[in-house]
Amino acid sequence: IGNWLQKRISEGKFQREDIYIATKCNPSGVGAPKKGKHGFDVENLTASCKASLERLQCDYIDLYQLHWPCRDIPLFGPASYQNIRNGRKTAVNKGEAETFEEQVLSIKSLLDAGLIKYWGLSNETAYGITMFCITCDRLGVARPISVQNDFSLNDRSFEGDTLEACYRFNLVGLPYGNLSGGALTGKYSKSKAYEHESDRPLNESRHVKTPDFQSRYMNPMALKASEKYSALAKEYGLTPTELALAWSNAQWYNGSVIIGTTTVRQVQECVNAFKITLPDELLRKIDEIHEEFRNPTAYYADSKMAKNASWLKE
Repeated sequence: IGNWLQKRISEGKFQREDIYIATKCNPSGVGAPKKGKHGFDVENLTASCKASLERLQCDYIDLYQLHWPCRDIPLFGPASYQNIRNGRKTAVNKGEAETFEEQVLSIKSLLDAGLIKYWGLSNETAYGITMFCITCDRLGVARPISVQNDFSLNDRSFEGDTLEACYRFNLVGLPYGNLSGGALTGKYSKSKAYEHESDRPLNESRHVKTPDFQSRYMNPMALKASEKYSALAKEYGLTPTELALAWSNAQWYNGSVIIGTTTVRQVQECVNAFKITLPDELLRKIDEIHEEFRNPTAYYADSKMAKNASWLKE
């Protein structure tokens, strides 16, 4: 991206300030000069930010995000805090007030140095949002402006108390996973109601090549819900991708919607989705499916139960 950016700036095609760059710091140390998990301390956060700037070949980042909480919190699938009773192996703290202060002051150093313009959170909860915002207010530091959480037709858990925290503290949603890892495109459908694109064979898709990566998106209940959403899309002359992205884009609390593509055709389909306004009747039918399949990519008690879904076989 850095090479691409510099080439086009040098060619006079645009200026750096014409585009908005967002990236993250990973608390597991991936991408940072120093390996190993950390709690977004000033040394690690600054080193990670500067490393990103070096790769991007630019002077500042518009939106710098904390990739996921460094405290003991269930992540990527579990929807209940009870699943973290014994802590989390990658956690470095227990979410004490002083740990939020340390992280906010680390962000302040980046803001003061002009390395970032704004900052945001990711994979965060109502508790984390609240603690970060009141800590910012107490220390006189700019609040985060966004929360990048997993969100789709198959996972609307963000709409609970996390959304209230965002609303009260004026943060916007910046959701990822809007296609539920590809499940909501219809390409994994057993009914073959939606033909997979010819320019990318299904055996090249993530859940075929790496089935253990983000496997929550392929929970049996999630696939059944995806089938219903695909059929609904067809009823209204839309592709499943268009339905899923247009719906996410229509939600008042989202400031933008993140997409992920691997072919030109996918880019075109995703861009077209943002030009679509879904009628109220269709939105009501989406909510009806949601009442039947509530957040099927998440598990509330046991991940193996959710992945097995024995009740579907009875």
